[in-house]
Amino acid sequence: MAFRFGPLGVTPSLNVTNFGFDTNVFNDSVDPETDFTFRAVPRMQARLRSRRTLLSGHLETGLNYYAKFSDERFVDYSGSGRADFDFDRFRPYVQASRLDTRERLNAELDVRAPRVQNDVAAGARFRASTRMAFTVDGRRTHLQFEDGVFFEGVPISRTLNSVTSTVDGAVEFLLTPLTTVSLVASTQQDRFDDSPERDSDSFRLMPTIRLEAPAIIQGTFSAGYRHFDGIAPELPDYSGLVLRGTLGHTFVERTRVDLLMSRDVQYSFEELEPYYLITGLRVTVSHLLRESLDLRAVAGRDRLDYRAQTELGGAFDERRDRADVVSFGFGYRPQPRVRVGLDLEFARRLSDRDDRRYDRTRLLGSFSYGI
Repeated sequence: MAFRFGPLGVTPSLNVTNFGFDTNVFNDSVDPETDFTFRAVPRMQARLRSRRTLLSGHLETGLNYYAKFSDERFVDYSGSGRADFDFDRFRPYVQASRLDTRERLNAELDVRAPRVQNDVAAGARFRASTRMAFTVDGRRTHLQFEDGVFFEGVPISRTLNSVTSTVDGAVEFLLTPLTTVSLVASTQQDRFDDSPERDSDSFRLMPTIRLEAPAIIQGTFSAGYRHFDGIAPELPDYSGLVLRGTLGHTFVERTRVDLLMSRDVQYSFEELEPYYLITGLRVTVSHLLRESLDLRAVAGRDRLDYRAQTELGGAFDERRDRADVVSFGFGYRPQPRVRVGLDLEFARRLSDRDDRRYDRTRLLGSFSYGI
């Protein structure tokens, strides 16, 4: 924490991003519009330790500005709180968070639709020995879009308002001081407020490896199996590979390569294509020219394989979308906790449907303090 007042530690920060020009504000395939934008996010993190209890949380406000399209301006809020308890071998926790925003939900949904997301979670870790531990976690997420918002003629609240309940259990083995392997089993229920035909039950089995610094490669990688079971007959099932991982390596103390991977089922706003299998890969390369100057390049791709609902024993044609992004930039640090940056980004989405394609270029400045 940047500042301490006895057992209380606080860290204020300010992050200004998207400061510049966007050539396709609405991701439009026919008539792209250009605008000047920026996003400013003041944030406060806090931690309070008292004997066997650690309390932590954050408050954050996002100010989003568009010069020409004033209807796109908005303010969002987020906050979280968590309590961790340390009883030696037994370490339970509880946490809760809330997000109130108009930011786009994901790479598929182009409209900035107001939504509220509430999360509550609880769990515990039990250390059975110096090399083995058991964990259990439960989470409930309530996603609520504002009524009356349509995208491509579809009411977003009807297709996406949902409650997701997840329970995870895992056994962990400490192979070395830097390497932990675990086997995670989880069940998930997705229930939709206004579209019960989208309800599903899922089961995952995910072997996981975690590599701590100063290992040559740091991060976490999971690859396993998911069975997605649509409760309604017209909702197709999925059984197969899912994965997620974040891995990084530093070369000669100056060049850092970070790899982000994902593959899983995600619900769509589309009515006849209720979900898609998203496979994502993103590579970030950062090079430190000197102590205060760095270069950064990012390349990423998301592939969306849609699953169409069945009808009268048949199936609609399935489609595939692809979203690519490439960016280059540099950053300057006049002080260790201050960074000023400039990035040029190119983004494109390809689709079997002409109305879902777009190209976008953004020249963006950024400023961060305390991060």
